[in-house]
Amino acid sequence: MKSATAALLLGAFLAGCGGGGGGGASAPVVANAGGTTPGTGATPPVAADGSWLTFTPAALSLKNYHGETSNIVIGAKSSRTFDKPFNVAIIESQGVVSTQVGISKQSDLEYIFSLRTVPLAVGTHTTKLQVRLCEDDAAVCSKPLPGSPWSIPLTVEVAPVVQAQGRVTTMPTAVNLVAYEGEPVSMQLGVTVNSTFDVPVGIAVAGGAGVIAPNVTVFQDGRGQYRAQLVSAASLPLGEHSSSLLVRLCYDDPRECKNPVIGSPWTVPVKVTVKPGTNLTTLGAVPGLAAWSNYGGNAAHTAYAAASFDPTRFTRRWSKPETALGSLGAPVIVNGKLFAVRGNRFGNSDLVAIDEASGEILWNTSIGTGVEASTPAAVDGKVVLTAYGSMIRLSVFDQASGQALAINLMNIYSECQAGPTVAGGMVYNSFNRISKFNPATGLLEWSSPMKESSLCAPVVDGSLAYTFASNQLYALNTADGSVAFTIADQGNVAGFPGGVPLVLGDGMGFVVHGKRLLGFDLRTRSRAWLAEGTPVGQPVFANGIVYTLANDGEEVEARAAATGVVQWKSAGLSNWSARTPYARMAVTSNLLFVSGPTATVAVDLASHQVVWNYPLGGELAISDRGVLYIFAAGGKQVAINLR
Repeated sequence: MKSATAALLLGAFLAGCGGGGGGGASAPVVANAGGTTPGTGATPPVAADGSWLTFTPAALSLKNYHGETSNIVIGAKSSRTFDKPFNVAIIESQGVVSTQVGISKQSDLEYIFSLRTVPLAVGTHTTKLQVRLCEDDAAVCSKPLPGSPWSIPLTVEVAPVVQAQGRVTTMPTAVNLVAYEGEPVSMQLGVTVNSTFDVPVGIAVAGGAGVIAPNVTVFQDGRGQYRAQLVSAASLPLGEHSSSLLVRLCYDDPRECKNPVIGSPWTVPVKVTVKPGTNLTTLGAVPGLAAWSNYGGNAAHTAYAAASFDPTRFTRRWSKPETALGSLGAPVIVNGKLFAVRGNRFGNSDLVAIDEASGEILWNTSIGTGVEASTPAAVDGKVVLTAYGSMIRLSVFDQASGQALAINLMNIYSECQAGPTVAGGMVYNSFNRISKFNPATGLLEWSSPMKESSLCAPVVDGSLAYTFASNQLYALNTADGSVAFTIADQGNVAGFPGGVPLVLGDGMGFVVHGKRLLGFDLRTRSRAWLAEGTPVGQPVFANGIVYTLANDGEEVEARAAATGVVQWKSAGLSNWSARTPYARMAVTSNLLFVSGPTATVAVDLASHQVVWNYPLGGELAISDRGVLYIFAAGGKQVAINLR
């Protein structure tokens, strides 16, 4: 056959095919092409060694699974032209390649071969693809072009089907949900596809057989990364319900999946435990637990409750829905009552007292219109808070009735919403300086000489009160407010001029400042260490360990308080909910509670694994009667019995 184009026309005249699924010799894969053999004029003679024709890749190594085939793509590039027609054949004699062959022209001198392996037995298969260019029948090839034939080594590793299970991994590997009667619960299943495919594949998550609501939606987060939104069935009765989810990868529509990928489907066990929505057990004091009377639980802001709890025994005490009255901030809990500030979009704020046993509102007192208020603190039968409106004031209320008892005017706004700190019966507050207020007398004891805008309420330890602002830690004498000493951050962090909450523990002070965690030694009065990275939120402290949220709130880091050295890291926390950064923590002797906008989880301090989760996030507090409180930004409140 002739062609007017002086080139290697591999794809223009596909005449035959070879290969086969049964092994043994295969018929040649033949393609006819027109070209010009060496002649007179400008065309140089062809080199006898055949280097004028190159293949990419020069050798092939493939991996697949039993029952599966793989696509083979080889590029051919010529540096010579010919004036006689010739034919092309691809010979493969071991039965590794099928009869399906395609040849396509990329340019006058460049072509692509497309072949496919046949289903092969488990093991290693080696063969060669022999490429012939011939002036006569390429199957006979008694007149080969100079350099013909060319040989391309091919190795195919075929693994057993059982190994195909590694193509897909899920996080978690098993779904365990806790729902409450009449309240479906949701979570996300992460799916990672660890293989690549030479043809498009679809993904679907199905199954759940009455335990998971049908029509699971799958989202793609990136190359090979997917997440499935799961919701428990709405009508599940009390008790445990088990089923399985199927993760499908399919060459056709995954909803039908008549042509599945080898290894598909992947099974994910599912268990949904439905519990009563309310469990009003008798409450009693837990030995070792103190009242949660400050933001962060205590005057050191450690958020530590000194007791151990079994997550398998957690039950929901009560739940209160969102209301039009506004959202509640972080609560404090004393004497069986919760106190929290409630505000709405109109700028109206109330102080609310809630019965810990039932969740019912005992009283609410208006703080004012157009007023924002800090987290409250509780001391000696009183509730104190800072209110910001037309005037700045420290307000005192009676715990029993909500009656306003005293107002102490201040003169500048503070950006820190941590609220006043109570210690030793006194109230320590911040505005443009630190002050000490006596709630029994209603008198201001002292106001510090330091002047810093945006101070946070101090943490108090014995005779000293500490705060952090403008890149340094301040220590003040609680007797008179004088500055005992300061410790510089030794690094001016641009964009963070204001105050941030400080945490105390084991003679150390900890603060997250400018995406760095700082450790100050209060005994040597020096910055002991810093850890750079992406910490967020306020640290918490317990038993020689400071806990922070790293990776923009996606995982927990536990560091030795004295040195800042990482002791352990948790896995990612977002497996239990939509990917949103966690920011609030509270710690017990054996568990770390971590809360984000949509979920709260408990991380076991020994195993570092998530051992409990609840589908609501917000501010956290733990009462001295062993109840965990989650107050969401939208106003929803949940109480969890921890024992």
